[in-house]
Amino acid sequence: MARQEIRRGGGRAVRVLRALVGFVVAIIAVDVGIRFLGLGEGHLPPITDVLVRSLSLLVQPEFLADVGATLLASLLGLLIAIAIAVPLGTLLGSSQLAFAATRALIEFLRPIPATAMIPIAILIFGQQIEMKVALVAFATMWPLLYNTIYGVHDVDPVAKDSARIYGYRWFGILAFVVIPSAAPFIFTGLRFAVSIALIVTIGAEMLAAASSGIGAFILLASQAGLGYVTVFGAAIVAGLLGWLINLALERAQRSAFKWTAEAMRSAA
Repeated sequence: MARQEIRRGGGRAVRVLRALVGFVVAIIAVDVGIRFLGLGEGHLPPITDVLVRSLSLLVQPEFLADVGATLLASLLGLLIAIAIAVPLGTLLGSSQLAFAATRALIEFLRPIPATAMIPIAILIFGQQIEMKVALVAFATMWPLLYNTIYGVHDVDPVAKDSARIYGYRWFGILAFVVIPSAAPFIFTGLRFAVSIALIVTIGAEMLAAASSGIGAFILLASQAGLGYVTVFGAAIVAGLLGWLINLALERAQRSAFKWTAEAMRSAA
């Protein structure tokens, strides 16, 4: 057991080292191409300048306030989406009749881009945080809903029958069998939803000329003539935020649902 843990730790260290090497090589290649080969001349600043600008933005209180505004809108929208999608997905996953009756409506609404809803959201909520929250909730509801539905569909019928034999009613089966079994699927949907939330929030801040947020900062920087370095630097920070959040969720998923990974390894 100890040897397996050591091997896993060594494997993770190797993967991290490979990722860092790939990242550094990519930075050097892009920087050399821009500085010495004239790639994107006049439009793409040297990548090292962008990284330095990104670091300087991380110590500016005004920019950090914009980062906080983006994260707050994304979080509130996600919470609303979870509150709607998980109970609804559990219901639709538990009832074939309900799923069949609503599938056409869901398939009609799901492909609508959240950005296409920006004019409607502005008319209803204005250009404040409520507009961004509503768009995030709409966009992130679908991966959560579908993953919940299929997670509930995937619950072993034998487990539910066994719970009935032991005297559990429908609520007990739902709480102690269905939801725990579907939880890995729901968490995977959450990871997809987080990335979507950041994309939609920043896009809405730019397209709707919001008063705060990373997107508003990027829009203002481009209009005020602050240069491509600042614009790309803010975009790098946005990408870094998404990567860190996804990394944290991935580790939380491995820790919370370790039994699923072990089951997959034993099955293989």
